[in-house]
This record gives sequence, structure tokens and C-alpha cells, in this order.
Amino acid sequence: MCGICGFSGRRDPDLLRAMTASIRHRGPDDDGFFESDDASLGFRRLAIIDLDTGAQPMSTDGDRLHIVYNGEIYNYRELRAELEAEGRRFTTRSDTEVALQAYAQWGPAAFQRFNGMWAIALLDRRGPGQQLVLCRDHFGIKPLFYAEHDDRVVFASEIKAILEDGTFPRRVDEQQLYEYLRFGLYDHNDLTFFEGVRQVPAGAAVTVDASGIHETRYWTPRLGEDADPDPAEFLRLFTRAVERRLVADVPVGTCLSGGLDSSSIVCVMDRLLAQHVPDAVSLGDRLKTFSAVFPGDPIDERRYVEAVLAVTSADPTWVEPTSERWLGELETWIWHAEEPMITTAPYAMWSVMRAASEKVTVLLDGQAGDELLGGYVPYQYVYLRQLLRERRYREFALESAKARDTVGRLARRRAWESRHRVDVGALLRPEWTSGKRRPHDPRSQDDLKKRLLQDLTTFSLPSLLRYEDRNSMAHSMESRLPFLDQELVEWILRLPASAIVSGGWSRRILREAMRGILPEPIRERRRKIGFTTPEFRWFRQQRSSIQSLMRSPSFQARPYWDAEAVAAAFRVACAGGSEESLFFWRAVNVEIWLRVYFEGAAHGSAAADGGTRFSFAAHGDRAAAAVVGAKALLAAAHPNPGRHLIIRRHGETWARVPLRAGLVRSHDDLAAAVGAALESARTAGIALEPGDVVAMSEKVVAITQGRSFPMSEIAVTPLARLLSRFVSRVPIGIGLGRPQTMQLALEEAGASRILLAAACAAVTRPLGIRGVFYRVAGSRVSAIDGPTAYTLPPYNTHASKAPSDPDGVAARMRRALSDRAGGDVGVAVVDTNDLAADVLGSSPGVDRTAVAEVLADNPMGQTDEQTPFCILRRLA
Repeated sequence: MCGICGFSGRRDPDLLRAMTASIRHRGPDDDGFFESDDASLGFRRLAIIDLDTGAQPMSTDGDRLHIVYNGEIYNYRELRAELEAEGRRFTTRSDTEVALQAYAQWGPAAFQRFNGMWAIALLDRRGPGQQLVLCRDHFGIKPLFYAEHDDRVVFASEIKAILEDGTFPRRVDEQQLYEYLRFGLYDHNDLTFFEGVRQVPAGAAVTVDASGIHETRYWTPRLGEDADPDPAEFLRLFTRAVERRLVADVPVGTCLSGGLDSSSIVCVMDRLLAQHVPDAVSLGDRLKTFSAVFPGDPIDERRYVEAVLAVTSADPTWVEPTSERWLGELETWIWHAEEPMITTAPYAMWSVMRAASEKVTVLLDGQAGDELLGGYVPYQYVYLRQLLRERRYREFALESAKARDTVGRLARRRAWESRHRVDVGALLRPEWTSGKRRPHDPRSQDDLKKRLLQDLTTFSLPSLLRYEDRNSMAHSMESRLPFLDQELVEWILRLPASAIVSGGWSRRILREAMRGILPEPIRERRRKIGFTTPEFRWFRQQRSSIQSLMRSPSFQARPYWDAEAVAAAFRVACAGGSEESLFFWRAVNVEIWLRVYFEGAAHGSAAADGGTRFSFAAHGDRAAAAVVGAKALLAAAHPNPGRHLIIRRHGETWARVPLRAGLVRSHDDLAAAVGAALESARTAGIALEPGDVVAMSEKVVAITQGRSFPMSEIAVTPLARLLSRFVSRVPIGIGLGRPQTMQLALEEAGASRILLAAACAAVTRPLGIRGVFYRVAGSRVSAIDGPTAYTLPPYNTHASKAPSDPDGVAARMRRALSDRAGGDVGVAVVDTNDLAADVLGSSPGVDRTAVAEVLADNPMGQTDEQTPFCILRRLA
């Protein structure tokens, strides 16, 4: 696996090397260049086969035919034998030379003979006119992009290399962006999100010569129903496909999700290893598997993975992706992905690839099994409609009965989603959407084979292949896909529909072929999960950072969406109004993608070198600070991770500067603690100014008042113990899920008030109305904090009541701080967390609503930041 790039036209050594450097992650082992007066080729190598002599660019026919090549041709040994029989001579063992000699011998007809994955650039100078030929494999497993600008055509494995051409105009393709934001379409044509950048189509070659750019298809998939649906034949072809993908001079492993497709690959690989098949030497003594798991989450598949491990000799590696790490890597991940993604699900694959790269260089995966063999539940709907269209009513009745569990589950899910769906059209700006073309969606709803082919070539697989390539290559890994073996695919396309879906089962022929090989709990699995993430639960966990992004000046200024409406819809969703995260993710993805590729430095060499983790919040703040003249403030301030320093609120621009403080103890002087924090900020270059508002955490105020108590010293009554059992515990220390915090609530509000609040909540919760308990119990109850592991000792074992007389505290602090600022400042005592912000008390003149909204994304932090005070400053 490698990275290729180049261009037609005059020499430009600086551009060629910049392009090649930008895709170094695709090939860290070596580089190579070919330059002439009319074309240049660049190459980065990840050595897999023939480690010593497979360098590129490679040339033949009197140095008049040159190649740079990314991929693997799995039948290269057979092709080499044919070519040698026809008189061709070889100097290496590499499949690169086979591809080169095959083209030299057979011309473009060679591509039809290849079984593998590839992106090839050939510079053919043998005839009277030069040709640059760009070609991708049958399915587009390996990427290849090109753009025409001025007097040259630039091409590369990744778009970021094309963007190194500074003369190329970097613009968003707004029609593509519209189709993505409004309808969730992506990777469904040969265009990209970058205007003017196209993909070489799968199964095609693009030729650049003196007459222009010409596209030619060398393969078009054909459907039929003439193949014998023999499970034994499927197993033979599938085993051969897996075996072909073991050829390597480096270690090989495999993904294992616990689903039918990846489990089948693992079990076949294990059999080949046990049979001592020659090419299985790449697996070592034991097959290495890599699995993403989510302990305690409904999507966790560990039990299925363990069922496969129990019947094989595999050596597992477990990966546990988290929302914290996802957020921390978000910008780097998006930089590698290059274009927006439909969900966060590919991050699970990213995490697996990162872990696998420490042990192997090649990884097999199960992509395309679903599209070929009807693995998604909606395909069963399509098959049922097909039976109705064909008037096969008896079969329809039998199939409906046998599929009622899976189809019924999907129907119930869709019914629930229809009642809780986010109205995307209402969130996009009509002045932007007007004039955009509504895309045609020709996906068949009543022809299974046609629908599978559409998803294989257009609507599903292309995006999965993009994720597969970028996630693996980001970690200098080669991914191989047995289900996309050319021989296997062409046989499957000729199967009758009943071999794919029948008897209530999807992937029928695969299940039959794997009888006695797969564990029965896997072979008979009916609920598909796959490589995914608990997306909306992650969004809720990281809601403060996401809200911070949505309130940033750049997000608010985008012409695509109504930012206030998007942020409001997200708050409603997080409060339980919906579990649909798709549009929110699309908006977040687009915002960061725009910052990375159009507005920041994240697309530069730091990311290419893989050493720098970018901060999406920092990039947003830099752009905002430049607009409002707050560069000095930005340079001195240190926002908490994932939080923007600068946000927009109802057309106003605000800065939130968190102030770090030392440990505050019971009965300490609050004014002294705030003064020390402000003095540290002044030393760093941030002085308190008239008009500022100083927000103080209620917990710190409560501690100085002696209203924080060791959990062990709180005398718990039976009522508190009973009531706490009905409250969910949350990991961020808020809530009354512990007997001790419930006891504090009873002391603050009285038993009758708490019992009334509990009764009201019990009535309204089944109706989907949340937050009633705290509205009835009051803000002093909602401000009670329990212990958290990340709080500084000894308060990691304390519970705190709300502060006493917060208005009076704020008024007294205002007088002291106004003297320091040389003018009037405001003070607010606030209860902020990752769920909400509430102003418990304030000095006269403070706009409590504004303060609560400015702090809604909790810029003061939720964990171990030690920033209990914050300066709020209106900038514009």
C-alpha cells in the first residue's frame, strides 16, 4: 500500500515534493520521483511485498513507460507466468512490475485481467503522443483523485496532495455540501466536496493526452440469476479470496467485530493457518485479531467476539474507543478523512487500525459483505416488496412470518424515529438552499439484486471504502477486503435473490456455507451491529464541547444553517427530545472540516507528520479573535479543553476566560482566593476591566462557607436512603443518586417539597417530560454536588450544599473587585455543569439570563481543570 501523486505539464520539483510529503503517512518506508519536461510522478512506499526491490516509480520499454502504483494485484503470480510465456522479463518479485509489464504487453485490456485493488498512474511515452493514464480497481477500493487547472492535470491518492498546488482554487462544492447536509448523501458520484476535484471512477481509466481528458470504463458489473447457489462453491471461492489476501512479506492480522462477515474471515484464516497453507506464514504462529468493544453499552459485541475466539487459536487485541479520545482526535481524524463523513462510526475502525498498526502491517476486514449479501435489515423489506411485485403471494406470506422479528424491530424503530425526527429542512437557511438541485435517488425499493448493486457501486460501499482506506493509511496500514475478490463478486452477482435473502434470513448462502465453521451463535445472529459507535450517547457525554462549537463565531456565521436553531435543537435532543444525531454530526463535521481545509493551518505539514493533535476550539478562537481584535486576550488566555474562548450569543461576541486557582478550604477568605486568581491572570496579561462579569463556582463559595461535608459525616435518614434508590447516578458528581446527597436535599428543601417533586417527576417522566423534579425542588437542590474522583482531595469525598445568600456574596465581591478594576464589574455565583448553567445569585445590574447562556457550555470545566472562577467579557 502506498501513496501516488503527480501532474502533467512543466516541471515543478517543489510542488512534486510537497505533494509527496503530504501523503507520507501512506508510505513511510521510502519515496521516489520521476520528472520530465511534460509530466512528473511522485511516490510514497509502504513496503508489503518484495521489500528490497519493489521501489517506484518503475519503468520499462526503454524507459518510455513509467508507473506509480498503490495497491495489490492478488493474481499477480498467474499473470506473471502468462507474461513470461509471452516473452516479458522481470527483475523483481513485486506485483508493481507485473502491473507495468501487463500494461506494456496488453495495454488498457490489462486492467480487466487484474484481481485486486489498485490506483495506477502510467506515463506512456512510447507512441507519437504522450499519455497519462489514471486507473482504479473494479470497485474503487483504492482512491485516486484528479483536478484540471490552467495548463496541467494534477492527480493524487488523497485530495490534500492536490491542494498543495497553490494555484488551484480551494472552494467548497456547495451542491455536494447541500446534498450531504440536507439528505445525508455522500460519496454517491465522482464529484467531491472540493469544487473541481473529481475521483477516477471505479472500474474505469482516465486518459490525459494532447486532445484532453477521456474516461473509459473497462468493467461494468452485470446481474444474473444463472449461478448454482451451492454453499460449497461459495466456501471454495471465499476461502480462495481470503488466501489470496495473505500474501505478504510483513505480518498480517484481521479485524473482528463479532458480526457474520468478519467472523467468517477469522474462522477461514484460522483454518488456513492450521492447514499450513504456504501464504499463511504471514500470520505467524497465531492469528492476530483486533476488536472494538464498548463495555456496558447496548452496542457492545464482546460476547460474540469471544465466541469466535473460543473456536480458533486467535490472539485478540481489545480496543475501547471513548468519547473523550474521539473528541481529542477529532480534528486529526477529519484531516485524514478529507471529506465529511456520515456518522462517527468510522472512528471505531480508526481506533482499531491504530492499535493494529503496533503489531501488524496488513489487516483483513469484512467490508462489502453487507452490500453483496443483503446484510442490512432494510434489504429484507426490499425482498418482500419484490415478492409482492412478482405476485408471489404465498412466498410473501411465509417470508413475512419468518422475518417478523427483524423486520418488526426495524418498523418499530422507524415509527419511533418518525415521531422524534429532527426537521433538517427547518435548520438550513432557505436563502442558501434555494436554487440547489434536489438529488435524484434511484434506489430500488422492490428489486433486491438491483438494490444491492446500487449500494455496491453508488450509495453505500463507496463511502465505506473511503473510510477503510483513510483510517488504515492514516496509521500506515494496508487493509484487504476478501468479499471484494473479483471472482467471488462476479459469481455472487449471478446468484438468484433467494440465495441472498430467504426464510427470514439475510446472507443466506454465507450462513449455509459457514455451517460447522462458524460458532452457531454467530451463524444464526439476526441482529446486526457492526463497526459503529454509541454516537448519540457520546454526543450527550460531550455536549458541552459540542455546544461550545455551535456557539463559536465561525459556526454562527456559516451561511448553511440557522446556528441558533441548530444549537436549540441539539439542546432539546440532549434533554431527551430525540436520539437522532445524524444532522448534528454532519454540522459539526462540516464546521471542523471547513476550519481544517479552508481556514486554518491544520492541513499543513504538522498533521502530515502525525505528531500534532489539533484543537478545533483553538482554531475557531484564532479566527474569531482576529475579527474582534482580541488577539492579545487569546494569547494570554488558556481555555479549558474542548471549549471555545470566544462565542456568539444573540449577535453579541463574548470571551470567557477561566481562572485557575489553588485549593480553597473550608472558611477560607473567598475574596482572597478570587484576588489571587485574578493576580495570576494579570501577570499573564489579562487584567480585570470595567464591565466584566466574574463568575464564581457555587461549590467553591459553599466550601468557604463551611457547607461542604465529608460523605462519612452526613447522617443519612431512612427516607433519604429510600428516595436515592429511584435516582440515576451520573458520573459527573451532580444529582441525588446517593443517600448522602439526597439527605442534603431533604435538609435544604424539606421532606414535603422533595416528595412533591418526586411525585411530579414520576407522573411526567413517562410522557417524555424531563427536569420536572428539579424545577419543583428548586435551584438550591439542583446545586447540590456529590463527590467526584477528579476533584482535588479532600473534596473528592465531600458533598456540598448550595451556598448561603449568593446574592449577598456577589454584592460584597462586587465592591472589592470594582476597586481592583477601576470601574464597575459584575459578579455572579453560578452552578455550571455539562448539563446546564444556572445563576444562583448576582450583584445588582448583572443580566442573569445572559450569564447563564454565555456559560451554557460549561467553559469553567467539569473535571480536574481547577478553574472555579471565570471572567466574562463582552467583546462586540
